[in-house]
Amino acid sequence: MRFIYLVIVSFLFFGCASKPELTLNQQPIEVTNENISEYWIQKNNTFSFNLPLSRAPRKSVEGYVKLRFLIDSNGNTFNAEIIESVPDGFWDYAAVLALSKQEFVPAESNSSNIPVYYTQEIFFK
Repeated sequence: MRFIYLVIVSFLFFGCASKPELTLNQQPIEVTNENISEYWIQKNNTFSFNLPLSRAPRKSVEGYVKLRFLIDSNGNTFNAEIIESVPDGFWDYAAVLALSKQEFVPAESNSSNIPVYYTQEIFFK
């Protein structure tokens, strides 16, 4: 009986922590800053998160990371690719973590939930 209870609790715990599946209702298109709002709206313009101590910068350094990523048909982000990073490599982990916290909702003009590739800069101060 304990084993069954353990399996059920483990399933509930790990099931809730699973990553969403990639959903594409058609081939993604490439969008720019100028037209992203025709397809997807970023739900949360500001957010915060904690870096593990082993990954946290030891000193205050400003910079940015330019990421290219996929927004799928459900508004989830996938396949982050670092295009540029200043200072080189310093904020990469934090940028990918920040991207995972972003939520996108379809714009009114995107009733088909068209998936897109988008390039975004994330600034750190």
